Amino acid sequence: MQDKRNQQAVIYAAKSTEDKRGSIPTQLEDCRAFAERAGLEVVGEYADEAASAWSGDRGAELAAALDHTERLGAALLVQHSDRLARGDARQARHLIEIYLWALKAGVALRSVQDDSTFENLIMAVVMGERNTEDSRRKSEAVKAGLARRRKQGKFVGSRCFGLTWQRNDRDEREVVHEPTEAPIVMRIAAELLAGVAQLEIARRLNAEHIPTARGGRWHQGTVRSILANPAIAGLIRDGEELIEAQHEAIIPRETWDQLQALREARARSHRRGRPSTGKHLFRKGFLRCGECGEAMAPRTARNRSGTLHECYLCLGRRQDPTSCSMPPVSRAEVDAAVYRYFEQVGLDVEATREQLIAAVERKQAEVRALCEAAEREAQEADERLMRVKRDYTHGELTAAEWRELRADLAPELDAAKAEAERLRERLSATEAETAISDVETELLEQLVRIRAAVAGEVTDAAGVAAVRSALLRLFDGFVLHRDIPDRAHVELIDTRWIEPLVSERAVAGYDEKLRPVLRRKPLEQAENNYAEALLL
Repeated sequence: MQDKRNQQAVIYAAKSTEDKRGSIPTQLEDCRAFAERAGLEVVGEYADEAASAWSGDRGAELAAALDHTERLGAALLVQHSDRLARGDARQARHLIEIYLWALKAGVALRSVQDDSTFENLIMAVVMGERNTEDSRRKSEAVKAGLARRRKQGKFVGSRCFGLTWQRNDRDEREVVHEPTEAPIVMRIAAELLAGVAQLEIARRLNAEHIPTARGGRWHQGTVRSILANPAIAGLIRDGEELIEAQHEAIIPRETWDQLQALREARARSHRRGRPSTGKHLFRKGFLRCGECGEAMAPRTARNRSGTLHECYLCLGRRQDPTSCSMPPVSRAEVDAAVYRYFEQVGLDVEATREQLIAAVERKQAEVRALCEAAEREAQEADERLMRVKRDYTHGELTAAEWRELRADLAPELDAAKAEAERLRERLSATEAETAISDVETELLEQLVRIRAAVAGEVTDAAGVAAVRSALLRLFDGFVLHRDIPDRAHVELIDTRWIEPLVSERAVAGYDEKLRPVLRRKPLEQAENNYAEALLL
């Protein structure tokens, strides 16, 4: 019985990265041939793919192979000893650890290419050190190669949403726009700048059945990771440095810089707690008390008459009434004054008009790309069904096989045609509802709606999110003071004044009185510029 067990072998193969060139099948074939020559009966085969032995201990298949070998008392057979271990005994197993395991378990280790490694402990130590050094050298070479590629502006890493690879005329791999994803990246960037929250962007994409790069659902983190990737702006990150990439940008560098500035501003002003249900322009500490320095928190309450009362309340005074004398201030009074100031010094009306036109064109391009992709999918589904039908007609398939395949393929075709038809209707509706000739009227109506909403004259808060987004990029915050100074470039509110804290990145220069002149910003446009607000 023991002799039979000693004549059994378990084969193990491994590849540290994705096995694109068939290394694992070659390893298995080499091991089978070796086993046949050695008179060993192969009783099990295991293989790990994309499982490093340098940065880790291979994968679950190696653990299963070791267990199988120990249970049978068989030999563990590999193409080369480095398939088992390449580590330095710190971050990953050293080959000697596998050798000692086999010694204690009473099993044999065999190798096609370096069988003498397992003759004694000294040989196992020496070959293990060689495997480790070989991996260290390869690791450093790969790191150096990737660094050189980044310095040259070549894209490094896994595929980024919006970008893909293709072979050019010289059969070289190059990065290009993914036609159905690039418009989505432009849309996400536009909506965030227009004041739409990342979570709301994800909800909209899911509602429209737009898949992620892996075909799954959108989440806030998915949107955040796309916006944080400089590759969408034609840039490569090399440490702290951004290098101009060789591939074409999806969004302009200026737009990407604005996105990062907006995300940083949101992080600076982040505060925990549930936001107010009102239309407050200032949230999360963006407006602060000039008396005690605490945040002026947005508050909404219902009066006895049933109407809503919206105000800003000093949190310092709320916690200790004796520490601050700042009374509650009307939301409409504060917000309207700040918006008037923003229109005077920060709003670029002409750029807003251009943004409206770009939003219309961007939306049409996005739907058109999705429609074309759906039509291609429908055509491919139809061709698959027709190929199966031809095979049945030519006698290559039985009637039962034809019915089974048709039952699978026909619903796929129907679903693909339905999706294509839905997107064609959506494209027609988009082209009809968003005529560029109506931009001037739309712009004027939008500004009127925003003024009315900020002033509290209407209950709809549509468009205020875009104002919040612009304020975040122009200012580091605002401070509400009680006493009005003799000379100050500020917004006046009755017996109080608001001090704008201008962001350094928003200053274009200074006037003759050394007052900052701001870089004017448009009200960024998205598919729906009047959506759920981005919280300050």
